[in-house]
Amino acid sequence: MDLLIIFLTGLTTGGLSCLAMQGGLLASVIANQKDQELAESAADKEIKKARLREKYLKTIKNSQWLTVTLDELDILPVLMFLGAKLVSHTILGFLLGTLGSVITLSLGVRIAFQIFTALFMFGTAMNLLNVHPIFRYIAFQPPKFLQRAVRNTSRSRALFAPAVLGMLTIFIPCGVTQAMEVLAINTGNPIYGALIMFSFVLGTSPLFAILGVATAKLSESWNQVFNKVAAYTLIVMAIYGANGALLVIGSPLTLNKLVRPVTYFFSEERFAGGASGMAAIEDGKQQVKISILNSGYEPRYVRVKAGIPVNLTLESQDVYSCALAFVMRDFGINTFLKSTDLQTFTFTPNKPGKYTYTCSMGMYTGTLEVI
Repeated sequence: MDLLIIFLTGLTTGGLSCLAMQGGLLASVIANQKDQELAESAADKEIKKARLREKYLKTIKNSQWLTVTLDELDILPVLMFLGAKLVSHTILGFLLGTLGSVITLSLGVRIAFQIFTALFMFGTAMNLLNVHPIFRYIAFQPPKFLQRAVRNTSRSRALFAPAVLGMLTIFIPCGVTQAMEVLAINTGNPIYGALIMFSFVLGTSPLFAILGVATAKLSESWNQVFNKVAAYTLIVMAIYGANGALLVIGSPLTLNKLVRPVTYFFSEERFAGGASGMAAIEDGKQQVKISILNSGYEPRYVRVKAGIPVNLTLESQDVYSCALAFVMRDFGINTFLKSTDLQTFTFTPNKPGKYTYTCSMGMYTGTLEVI
């Protein structure tokens, strides 16, 4: 792929698909920092602003906008997050191009960090709502040597926490990011692998920058209202992320199963009964074909018989979404399709029941029922 196309992919679908988890991570750390800053006394803040203004005026004489922006520390955490994210993904692209699939992240690692992200967002929400003092410790604190080097607690927080979380985003890749990682692997070239990841993450940066700056500005201007809105939004995003992870691991307790009595009336399951809903049998094997779409899977409900081998065919055509990362753990299927691809898996379902197939983040799902 041309690097410009990769950049534009990040600018559009890539940024949007990554915003749910990684954007929540950025909003969490900035909301935490702004909450801490606003808790400081006005006099203390003025002293710190004066020191920062003096420092930047010495080095940046002809850029008033930049001086004011950096002075207020609204853009600095965003820049640290995006800078660390860009650097970490560029290094990852270099390693992928060098070593190929040897260093790809396992499904277990990705799920673990998705759960970590969900818990972090939930803890941040509890902190913003002042539920309990223990949630104040959810914020990342810089080590002592960094505080001494920076000589300003607020600024050291602005440097440290966003940078750490920006680096950690390599462990929670969205579907489009994973597509770029596969592309980097296939190049077999460390330089081009690095350029692919650099171009893509650079493309996602404007949307993240808007989110980060908006979070900082709103939290300062309408502190009380913002804290509540941000907290409840983070709770929703945390539940969404945790539910996705639970879907991927096949947990018996997910939101999808809890709301199933309500959604059943509108679902494909309702219309999948009878002989017409069963998979066709050819050469002694049940034939199931699932189309991978940008919007998910088609069909989203499939019925097969127990004890008869199943030929599962996955087909994608010009797709760039999380749906390309197809997981059905109960039958040992964990694959990543190319944008246009065709893959077939054979397995024998022996135990009746309902088994979920999903993307690696739990955003898109479907059900295979064995009867």
